[in-house]
Amino acid sequence: MVFNETPQPTPQAYPVPAGTPPCNASQLHAGWLDAQGATGRLYGGIGFAGTTPYACYLEGTPMVKVFDTSHRPLAIKQQPSFGGMPPSGPALIEPAPIPPSHASLQYGQAALTLDWDTQPEMCLGSPGVVIGSAVVTIPGGGTLSVTIPTEPTAYACGGLGVSSFEPALQPVDVTVIPPEPDPPAITLHAAASAAAGSTFRYVVTLSNHSKAPLNLTATCPNYEEELFADLAHGSPPLGGKHFFQLNCTPAGTLAPGAEADFEMVFPVPPDAAPGKYTLMFAIGYTNAMTRTLEQPLTITA
Repeated sequence: MVFNETPQPTPQAYPVPAGTPPCNASQLHAGWLDAQGATGRLYGGIGFAGTTPYACYLEGTPMVKVFDTSHRPLAIKQQPSFGGMPPSGPALIEPAPIPPSHASLQYGQAALTLDWDTQPEMCLGSPGVVIGSAVVTIPGGGTLSVTIPTEPTAYACGGLGVSSFEPALQPVDVTVIPPEPDPPAITLHAAASAAAGSTFRYVVTLSNHSKAPLNLTATCPNYEEELFADLAHGSPPLGGKHFFQLNCTPAGTLAPGAEADFEMVFPVPPDAAPGKYTLMFAIGYTNAMTRTLEQPLTITA
């Protein structure tokens, strides 16, 4: 039996409901969070929260420009956050007060980290400046200005580190949770070619090779499907995000040795040039993909 797949976004720290629009500046208010210094680098934050009854989300690394206390622009080049934190996914924004300093983010809030050099030894011969405000370009449209209280002098040679928007985390559940079972084995059944812009359908078989029943409804794996032009040399995937949760409810529980077929639907990008590609399919729990298959796929015009 083939269970038609209905893609659902994988749950996040606070999941962003399907259909939630990106935030624009008119839906937000913001304030400066607590700052701290380490090894000549200051790390401070900007907290964001919603001002309307409607939810939205912030995602990615925005453009940030800083100004002195007289509102004159400062020539400090933006760069990735010095801490090198990876993007943490979309941050759900709902009506909430601006996060106060020294407080953890709460539901409906998000944060952005800024960092800069504070020691003259880092930039010999370069005068320091005092950052008085920051203007953040909101991905959904508009800008938001935030006053920065007196913080240590900034030296431009070290750049202005800017992180991605950081979502609020759900409270940690200290209840002991049984370990998740190993994901089922997977087999891929797919045609050898597909046309650019077409809906490519293929079948993935999940097999329970363990000696215990596998309740897919209770422990439903997430899956990732990607199309690569040159996987061996690290080409980026085509078509954006493809990270979803399997539609496990119809499959129920797999007895030892049992299998279940899932029909997968992958929209081939219409701008994919004809040629040879690699279709990658992986499953796992949360965002850890622990079983992966790859198959050549020829894209035709």
